[in-house]
Amino acid sequence: MPYEIEKYRRKFLNSLRERSFRCSSKEIALSTTLFMREIVGGAQYENFDQLVELLKEERTWLMAAEPSEFVISNVVLSALRMVREESTRRTRGAEDDFNPYDSLKLWNAQSFGEKQESSSSGRKSSSKVPRKAIVAALNEFVTEIETCRGNMCAQAADHICTGDIVITHSLSKSQTLREFFAAARKVHKFQVLCVDEEMDDAETLLSVDVMPAMRHATRVVISAAALLPDGSCIAPSGSLLLCLSAKRHSVPVSVCAAFYKVSPCFLPDVDTINKLDGAAQIVPFSESDRSLSLAHIVNPTFDIIPAQLISLYISHTSAVTPPHVYRLIVEYYHPDDINYVNTLMYSSNETSKAIST
Repeated sequence: MPYEIEKYRRKFLNSLRERSFRCSSKEIALSTTLFMREIVGGAQYENFDQLVELLKEERTWLMAAEPSEFVISNVVLSALRMVREESTRRTRGAEDDFNPYDSLKLWNAQSFGEKQESSSSGRKSSSKVPRKAIVAALNEFVTEIETCRGNMCAQAADHICTGDIVITHSLSKSQTLREFFAAARKVHKFQVLCVDEEMDDAETLLSVDVMPAMRHATRVVISAAALLPDGSCIAPSGSLLLCLSAKRHSVPVSVCAAFYKVSPCFLPDVDTINKLDGAAQIVPFSESDRSLSLAHIVNPTFDIIPAQLISLYISHTSAVTPPHVYRLIVEYYHPDDINYVNTLMYSSNETSKAIST
């Protein structure tokens, strides 16, 4: 493996791990995109096929190091889509017929990818890869990541009304939620209750009081770390309690999620995201005493929120219901890569089960 790529990878992973808390998804997406740009611009490869295999290999390395960070995988797959589109543009040209509605059929993604491959067989080009064109596409991707939050906040007034009582979770950890509520306050006057957090622009709500407070709430708004193809999502730990309570009282749940959080990967094993944070986030060292010396404190990072608990996903372009998440998936990922990652995850899960038995 080239030393340059290994150096880039170590620098990237160290930037994620040097903090005692998880970076924001936006920071992770930007760092991953810059890492992809370093590979495209500095790695050694002769043609598109070698570049595709190189990016696939990097995705495998990164997911082995950070299996719970779906954003990393999503950005790499988006980079793969850019490479494949540039390859198609070079080999097929603009004159070939292309039906855009085929890309909306997620469950026919394999046949769609095979159709593309068969139509371009015999015309693969071994010409030099246009590094500048792909780097320019990655730069545009960076711009889209940076403007995504503002586009979501521009829709805030459409999802929150005057007089609403909104319950949220992990407000201090989500810059998107804070800006979302701030944008809505410019138009409407409403009340925000934040679970187990003290914020200047929100009232504190204890977790034991969630059920009684949900009787008076009009909506729940949370942020997600990843959106899965079946419409479920991965959210900060504690969000599941909020969503279950909202379901019990028929309160709609809206989830803010940027496009780089939409994942084409199914989740064959829940243990994949069982990442634990430090116990000091729950019980500070200054408050610990001998009575806690024998206690085992578990602080999971994420919860899995089933699709039936979610009413609406708010993206940077529109709002979609959980059954229509697949339309966002086909917009950002290539069918060949969708098949590849899910086949890989399924085979890895089967192998791990066989070893455990």
